[in-house]
Formats: sequence, structure tokens, C-alpha cells
Amino acid sequence: MNGSIASNRFWILNPWSDLALFVLSPLWILFLIWAVQTRVDIDSFGNTLLVVGGIGHHLPGFIRAYTDPLLFRRFRTRFLLAPLFLIAICVVFTILDLQSLSLILALWGMWHGAMQINGFLRIYDSKVGSISPATAWLDWTMCLVWFGGGLLHSDSRLLTIITYFYNAGGPAVSPEIFNLFRHAWDLCAVGVTVVFGINAWRQTRAGQAPNPVKYLLMASSFGFWWYAMVRLDNLLVALVLFEIFHDVQYNALVWVYNRRRVSQKLTASSVETFLFQPAFTRFALYALLVLAYGVVGAETDYAKLQNPNSSAAIGSGHFWTSLFMASAMLHFYFDGFIWRVREGDFRQGLGMGTGTTKAAAASGRPRFLGWFPGWKWSLFVIPVIVLGFSEHAGKGMGIRDQYENLVQLIPENWYVNFLLGALEKSDGESARAIEHVEKSVARNPNFKPTQVLLADLQIHSGNSEQALEHYLKAVALDSNDFGIENRIITLLLSLNRETEAIPHLRSVVRHAPNDTNSVFLLGAALLRNNQVAEAIPYLHRTVDLDPRHVRALNYLGIAAQISGNIPDAADYFQRALIIDSGFSEARENLARLENLLPRKQVETR
Repeated sequence: MNGSIASNRFWILNPWSDLALFVLSPLWILFLIWAVQTRVDIDSFGNTLLVVGGIGHHLPGFIRAYTDPLLFRRFRTRFLLAPLFLIAICVVFTILDLQSLSLILALWGMWHGAMQINGFLRIYDSKVGSISPATAWLDWTMCLVWFGGGLLHSDSRLLTIITYFYNAGGPAVSPEIFNLFRHAWDLCAVGVTVVFGINAWRQTRAGQAPNPVKYLLMASSFGFWWYAMVRLDNLLVALVLFEIFHDVQYNALVWVYNRRRVSQKLTASSVETFLFQPAFTRFALYALLVLAYGVVGAETDYAKLQNPNSSAAIGSGHFWTSLFMASAMLHFYFDGFIWRVREGDFRQGLGMGTGTTKAAAASGRPRFLGWFPGWKWSLFVIPVIVLGFSEHAGKGMGIRDQYENLVQLIPENWYVNFLLGALEKSDGESARAIEHVEKSVARNPNFKPTQVLLADLQIHSGNSEQALEHYLKAVALDSNDFGIENRIITLLLSLNRETEAIPHLRSVVRHAPNDTNSVFLLGAALLRNNQVAEAIPYLHRTVDLDPRHVRALNYLGIAAQISGNIPDAADYFQRALIIDSGFSEARENLARLENLLPRKQVETR
């Protein structure tokens, strides 16, 4: 191979633009998410970001499909019938409240992401004329085994997919068979990678070396996928990370492709001619349209299809959710044939020439897959029919059976251990619940509900000290959860550790200054700990909130007595007795005070 890797013939745009947008974008995406997470909680807007990006990037493909006159004439039947077919299926599943379509969507989405990377690999190889069928096959297989392997080792993603499978009536998966399959897949990935390396060496020796940029793209995309799916416990963050990577690649490539087509006058579409002009205002309009389409999608429950464990409530109606499920499926389907590297118009739009005879080999698609036109629809229609009927017939596994099987399949998954522990707690199986929740806490100590659940279980088992430890960890994760603060206060008071309860009482009272009980408890605790001057305002506040609060009046009497104000003390005790004549503490305090009054009066004289 002649020339340096810096030569523009290796790149779609130029070295810096390609590295930033297509090849090494995971680097700045990771930095961006890290910077955001240090300032805000990504869980608070992550679902919206996931949907805006995931739905928004459907629009550029639709623009290409329905505004390119040559493409539309060629695939008119597909462009007209596919939307009707997919929308009808999604609406029917929504009306019947069936979730099995979500399983197909999740798996198809992963395949779509892998094939986008494969498309870029073939584009880069085509730039240098590397169109060996063996190389194309191996690129396709490498994407399949490495993306599939990341999924098989992603506990959080597997939880989502297997849960959908069970809800649709799928049979229990044997842990032994599952582990055997995963190990076999890993060995296959290693084997494919070795063969890929040998082929690259042979092609280089033969003077048909693959584009070196391709290797960098494979390393970054496969590594990023594995990092997001396997290393990150937070599924939402993982999905957002890879979605940004996917969207940046896709939206940038579509803009570049259509921009070149317009500049080369390869289209007669007025829409494309207007939108894909070199002016910055046109690029801004393009970005705004993508964003607007995504924002519309964010008003549905679509995010929960990708991250169903989320507690975000952003839904506005199941019907609209079904439309955007259809949008996703159309996007996956259309992208399977409107961006083919072997097509002359696509190659010309990317500046790779117009030849198609040998370029067909560069697509990476196995030849036998084209023997029967439309055969791939069977991979969608058959599972839809089978899963839909199974779920509608109510053959799905029970929740308890699902969780117990999932714990065997993915024992290190903190979330499924948490779910099973919560279910066992509700069934009164505290010992087993503690076992699973402790595993969940050990795997992910930063999930507040797990810490609270474990603390509740420890209290039920009589382990107050362990319960307190986990309540304190929970409140450290969310200092604004005053329900946990109240549990800590109750526990500390029951352990006669009133001094330790005072900071938590202060926190609760700052949040809820009109909570009579909390205000009184703080005033009483301060008084009992000899902080009289600080206690008095809280006791007065208690009486203001509840003039018949006899205990607060009694404590005000004690505070007045300690301060040497005997008449006021007597008045407070008497007011308490007027409200409740049977209040023994106030009666005893008043009696002791009356014994002091004559002596005090004598001393005064």
C-alpha cells in the first residue's frame, strides 16, 4: 500500500473529521458523559436523551427514502407497503397489550447497530479497493460475533431481553445450556478473529491490503460496545453512550452523502436540493429537524422499550408509542437496502466511483441471502406470529419463576437479585430475601432502594445495627429522601441514641418546618441534651402548630423551670392539665413546682 495513512484516499471526509465523527468519537462521548454526570444525575434526563437520539436519527433515512426520486421509483412498493404493514402490527400488539414485539425490536436494534459498523468497514475498504469477498465476509462475521458476544456478557441487557422472552411465553432457559452456548460463542469469536487476522495478512501480502482505518474503527466500536454493555452497571448510561455514537456516525454520514449528491447534481429532488446546501443555515435546519422528530418521540413511552427498568414516567399514550415502534422498525428495514455499498449511486455519492461489478463483493452480505427476494421478512413475521399468539394465550412464566430462573442465568446481576429479594420479602421469606439483597448491594452499593430494602429486612430480623448502617448509606446516596431520615430517627430513638438522631431531626425539620411531630421531637431531644435555649423555639413552634400539644407545653414548662422562670413554668404545666387533666407528667411537674414556689417567694423578699 503506497502513501501514508494521512492520505485523504483512506478517509470519507478527511483524517480529523473521520476520527472525530466516525472512528474515535467514543473518546469524546465518554468525556462528555463523564462531565455531565459530575454535574447532574443522568438518570433524570437519560431516557429523554436516549429517545431524542434514537428516534431523531430515523428522519434522515426517511428523507432519503421519500425524497430521492430514483430510489423511490426503484423501491416504491417497499416504501408504500412496509409502513402500513409495520404500523398495523404495532397497533394490534398495543391494543392487545402484548410486549413480545419489544423483544424483536431490542434484538433487531442490536443487529442494526452491528451492521452500521459493518457498513462503515466496507466503505473504508472500498476507498482503497479492498473488495475481496473473503474480507467482506469476515468483516460481517466479526461484527456479528463481537456485538453478539457483548450482548451475551451484558447482564443488564440480558435481563431485559430474557424478561421479554419469558413474558411472551418462552420456556425456561437452562443455565447449563446457556453457559455452554456463551462459551461456544466466545470460542467462535476468538476463531473468527484469528481467521480475520490471517486473511488481512494474506491480503496485504497480495497487494490488496484492507484500509488501516478499518482496524481502528473495529477496535473503537467493538471496545465501546463491550465497555457500555459489559462494564457499566447502569443500563441507561450504557444505552445512552452507544446511542450517541450510533447517531453521530449515522447523521454525519447522511449529511455528507446527500451534500455530495446535491453538489454533483445527482438528484432532482427539490427537498434534497433545498435542505442539503453548503450554507450553515441548512445544516442547522437539518439538525433541528432531526432533533424535533426525536423530541416528538420523547413524548411517548418508547424509552421503556429499551430501558424497561427505568422509573421515568414520560408517556403520553400507547398509540403513539406503537407509531414510534413502527418508526424504529422502518428505520432498521430501510437501512438494510438504501445504503448499500455495492450500489453505484451510493458509491458515487461518497466519492468511491460508480463501478458495481466487483463492488458487490464489498457489501459483506453472503450471496445466498439474495436467492429468494423478501425471504428476510420471514425472520420478522414468524417470530411475531409465534410470540404474539403465545403471549396472548397467557403462556408467559410467572414473575417468581422468572426471577428465580434469571438469578441462575445471570447470578451476578444486581438488579434481578434485588427484584427476587423484594418478592421474597413480600412472601415473608426474610432469610432468602436477605441473601439475594445482600448480593445486590455487594454488586451495586449505589442503588438506594436496595440499601433501604436490606435495612428493612435487617430490622425485621432484629439486626438493628446492620439496618442503621444501610439506612445511613441510603441517605448518603440521596440526602433529600426524608422518608429514610425518619426511619433513621425512629431507629435511633428506639436504640436510646437520641444524640445521634438530632442531626437527622434538623434535616427533616428544615425540609418540613410544619411537621408537628418532627419539630416536637427535635425540641424535646435538644432539651434532654441540655441545649435549652435552642430547644425552646422548636417547642414554641410545636404549640403554634398544635395549641393542644400537651407534651410540648410540658417541655416548655421544664425549659422555663431550668431557666429560672418559675411562674411561666407553672403556667405551662397548668395549660397542659387544662387540656388533659389526666396528663400525669404535667401534674407531677406542677406539684414539684408548687413545693418550690413558697421558698422562692421567700428568697425574693
